[in-house]
Amino acid sequence: MHAQHDRSGPATPLSEPILVRGDSSVTLSGPELRGLPAEDRTVTVACASGTRHTATWTGVPVLDLFEAAGLDDETTHLVVESTDGYRVCIDVYAALDAVVAYARDGTPIGEEHDYETRFIAPDVDGSRTVKGVRAVEARVLDPSTDPESLEDISKKP
Repeated sequence: MHAQHDRSGPATPLSEPILVRGDSSVTLSGPELRGLPAEDRTVTVACASGTRHTATWTGVPVLDLFEAAGLDDETTHLVVESTDGYRVCIDVYAALDAVVAYARDGTPIGEEHDYETRFIAPDVDGSRTVKGVRAVEARVLDPSTDPESLEDISKKP
């Protein structure tokens, strides 16, 4: 589902800014992030525990985050990092349909969890959906570079 989302009601402010690194770096405050056009994604997340849950996530499409920072045409991967240092490297094609979500099923994420945002993509494994997004960085990896070498998955997602 790719519906534009109308946020005419009161918005819960986000306390953590998000750094977006492309051709340049841009830091988006919570109000700036909430001010960007949002879309809904209905995604089933398969957790490492084996549980699965389907929800409608509302957030900013990841590629729209790069509008101000710029995105090199040669970008191959996005590195997404959480506030606790958890970091994954996602193939840019898998991230094309991703959002940095701030609401789940119409409820701000921070009202139910100890994090306010989540990187969500339909074709990304649940353990790789970053909670509490701190930074999203575009990378151009040489074919000989192992994307996992850029990750820190020692933190629990």
